[in-house]
Amino acid sequence: MSERAIRLHTPVELAAGVRFGLDARATHYLAKVMRATSGDVVRLFNARDGEWRAELTVAKRAVTATALERVRPAAVEPGPTLAVAALKRARLELVVEKATELGVAAIQPLATARAVVDRVNHDRLAAIATEAAEQSERLTVPAIAPLRPLDAVLAERAGDRPLYAAVERADASGLAEAVAAHGAGDLLIGPEGGFAAAERAALAAAPGVVAVSLGPRVLRAETAAIAGLAVLALRMSG
Repeated sequence: MSERAIRLHTPVELAAGVRFGLDARATHYLAKVMRATSGDVVRLFNARDGEWRAELTVAKRAVTATALERVRPAAVEPGPTLAVAALKRARLELVVEKATELGVAAIQPLATARAVVDRVNHDRLAAIATEAAEQSERLTVPAIAPLRPLDAVLAERAGDRPLYAAVERADASGLAEAVAAHGAGDLLIGPEGGFAAAERAALAAAPGVVAVSLGPRVLRAETAAIAGLAVLALRMSG
């Protein structure tokens, strides 16, 4: 029995002695990429059952796993929601990967007036979030919401949790200072061209929205998202 430094997410219920076939993604990764063999032991996890050691049986076209013992119990992994304007594919994928590593609970792609794209590949983004959770040793995978208009997302907010909106050139306090004053919250990052006038007005009127600055420089949207989440993670863990 050979222990491999491999973690994979699975939606299947994990319990001692349970044997099940792995999905196509995991099968390809284990058999073709990692060259796993029967008897190898890997780690499997999900939010419901925690993380388990599991022994593999590798056949030509299928890989099955038998759960052996739990090594980490399920645990709540609270984190912010990142609402981010839809970006070009590679940049949005980078945001999803890094946001997952930084502990977000959910990611909400937004349709805004100046967004550069009007659709996102939801399945691809969900796969990236899953792979990032596997790599970063999370037990949960952040939810990836469908693309929605900014005004619809704002209309649904109750205002009981701050939404820190990074608004370019706004006369606003820094994010760290805002979190110190208002507490844990979510993060909103706009498009490369900034928010349109009507969107700025909607943000100003929406309950719980706090305009913040991410510093003196104008950042690309993906940089702003990563930097803002890093500040939130630091402030919320302190």
